[in-house]
Amino acid sequence: MKTLLSYDLRIQQILIILFLAAIIAAAVTAQDFLYISIFIEFFIIAIVQYSLNIIKFLSNEYAKKDSRKLYIIVSTYVVITFLLFILGSFMKVNFHYDFLEWIPISWIALSPVLIIQSLVISFYDKEYKKINHHV
Repeated sequence: MKTLLSYDLRIQQILIILFLAAIIAAAVTAQDFLYISIFIEFFIIAIVQYSLNIIKFLSNEYAKKDSRKLYIIVSTYVVITFLLFILGSFMKVNFHYDFLEWIPISWIALSPVLIIQSLVISFYDKEYKKINHHV
């Protein structure tokens, strides 16, 4: 687990670069399979970032700063509401969409913010580890 956490910034950077490359390739070539690839890569980024931040949040080795707490709260909101929407669609629940239609819009607005915030948190975690190793 420590090895995975030591490379978490690099893992996130590679996934985001692949995601951006797929977006550019889809825009240039207009291949349908690239849109599926973008969708899959987006969820892989979300799963990896959420998992890494939950592990760090529960670990005593990482500082529980306000940015990490905010990330956990907001990303948990996105995860729980997304799972509720999936569960509701499988159970054929009729939602009153006047209010609930804003939830997916909030996902669209929050997703890039969460991706960037996770990168920043991981960057500062890595810098903090470097400083502590040199002291």
